[in-house]
Amino acid sequence: MAVWWTTEPVPIGITSLMPVIVMPLLGIGDIGTAAAPYANPVVFLFFGGFLLAAAVEKWGLHRRLAYAAVRALGTGPRRLVLGVMTASGLLSMWISNTATVVLLLPVAVSIITALEDAHSPEEVLRPFAVSLLLGLAYSASIAGMSTLISSPPNAMLAGYLREKHGIDLSFVAWSAVALPLVIVFLPLTWLALTRLVFPIPATVPARLKGEQLTKLLGLSGPMTSAERRILCVFLSAALLWATRPLLNQIPGLGGLSDPAIALLCALALFLIPSGSTKGRRFLMSWQEAQNIPWQVLILFGGGLSLASAMERSGLASWIGAWLAGFGDVPTFLFLLILIATVLMLTELASNTATVATLLPIGTTIAAATGHDIVSISAAITMAASCTFMLPMATPPNALVFATGHVTIAAMIRAGMVMNIISIVLVSLAALTLAPLLPRP
Repeated sequence: MAVWWTTEPVPIGITSLMPVIVMPLLGIGDIGTAAAPYANPVVFLFFGGFLLAAAVEKWGLHRRLAYAAVRALGTGPRRLVLGVMTASGLLSMWISNTATVVLLLPVAVSIITALEDAHSPEEVLRPFAVSLLLGLAYSASIAGMSTLISSPPNAMLAGYLREKHGIDLSFVAWSAVALPLVIVFLPLTWLALTRLVFPIPATVPARLKGEQLTKLLGLSGPMTSAERRILCVFLSAALLWATRPLLNQIPGLGGLSDPAIALLCALALFLIPSGSTKGRRFLMSWQEAQNIPWQVLILFGGGLSLASAMERSGLASWIGAWLAGFGDVPTFLFLLILIATVLMLTELASNTATVATLLPIGTTIAAATGHDIVSISAAITMAASCTFMLPMATPPNALVFATGHVTIAAMIRAGMVMNIISIVLVSLAALTLAPLLPRP
């Protein structure tokens, strides 16, 4: 499955159904056992998250968030890069990395064109264009670590820990670890791009006016009633996730879970009138809901089913015994080696497939060598989002490469610096922040 996930001879979603077919034939459990992980609670968490994100995109609420971030941070070239990265990061916390870049890429290209029309010097325009586009892609990937619903690998981790180790990784618990890492990572990325790899002069004449940004983002007039209602649903979901541990103490709400909150708020989208006069009766319709990335949900199930089969077959124990010699390696060095390995693999395969493949192997090695299973799992998951060197590594990279402003050489050059930063930061996060995560 790992080879098929990497080479994609068939769609990833179809490959992810293989455990249901192959495991019973190999005698590794019956079809019910193989299929059970496809209904893991994390699948429903991401299903609800996908619906919330689709509603935000449908009504254009994300455009206002992008405008607020870019306008607040200024319109000089360096600040524009920071503003677009901030907008990308904020959006990527809640909607997919790819959708974030698809939204903001036309804005970024239009900003570059506007500065070209303003006759900005080439020594400013060239590094600015590359920094802006790579900053857009990189910030979307980095901020994808932030929440359980921001990127599939995070949800894959939550599902794996619940399925194999009985650990309930809540929305708040994960964000308490990942968000501080992102808050440090994004400014360092901005500094690395605009000061080190592609230096942008500190003083330049080019600026964009607020009216130009409004036009570039396609905004007109105040927030609509639909936007306000979507915002209320979205904030309600965030508040419920943040306060769930307290809500669980209330009689009758002890069984409230993060997936239930996601589904409850998603259900509200189909019940709340949009207030629109354009024939859209409710905030969301089933026809629109059918466009969410269903294959990602199947991929979750396939990865969890594969991990379960590795344990039942004894393969995980065999790998652990074979690699038991790593027990003498200091934890920090072990993390450096592991994270570097993940970074190499995730340049060639999707980050979700990388996590689905490496989580059971990594945790088996950790258990056999005395390293902390949860911290190692968190390190694998966070490192899988650090895809910076190649256009084919992740859709955000491919999208900015397709503009023609970024060469492969420039991406590799920036990616090498980013990988060094990633190895250090993720290792430190695994050592200092991951211990905050729940244990069995």
